[in-house]
Amino acid sequence: MAVCLRIATALSLAMLAASIMSATVRGGPVLQQGYELRAGAALRNGPYTFIMQYDCNLVLYKNTRALWSSRTYNKGRNCVFTLQYDGNGVLYTGAGVALFATNTYGRNDGAHFIIVQLDGNVVMYNGARKPIWATGTYGQSFTQIKPLDAATLESLQLAESAGVRSDSP
Repeated sequence: MAVCLRIATALSLAMLAASIMSATVRGGPVLQQGYELRAGAALRNGPYTFIMQYDCNLVLYKNTRALWSSRTYNKGRNCVFTLQYDGNGVLYTGAGVALFATNTYGRNDGAHFIIVQLDGNVVMYNGARKPIWATGTYGQSFTQIKPLDAATLESLQLAESAGVRSDSP
């Protein structure tokens, strides 16, 4: 009876640990070396989602707007993005063909990781906490404001000079 209880307890703890590790990879903002994102799995932080899509495209979204992608749409099946121990992040097809890589092979000096930051950038840091790769989407955390074209600016100036002006934003 005591042996059965110990086995059941050990099994429960193993299942709990596996579910915690899986939840971290699927829902948290960090991918650690040796872990992978399979189709449908994502890293999330605030409005940002870095997801390995079923169409083999690795994409960073802000809410529903795509900010960055690996440009591997429909180039394979059963794709997986893995953060290898050699420092490289690689997107493989189910057949083992590499479609995309961060080209950071050998640049890690310890336990490197990828994180989805709240500034809109996905960054790989090496063990010394130095960035060695990024999506380059820093600063896209706010809506980009376009400058007014000359015709619109002139129209607004005419309206203001004619006394037709709105103080609302």
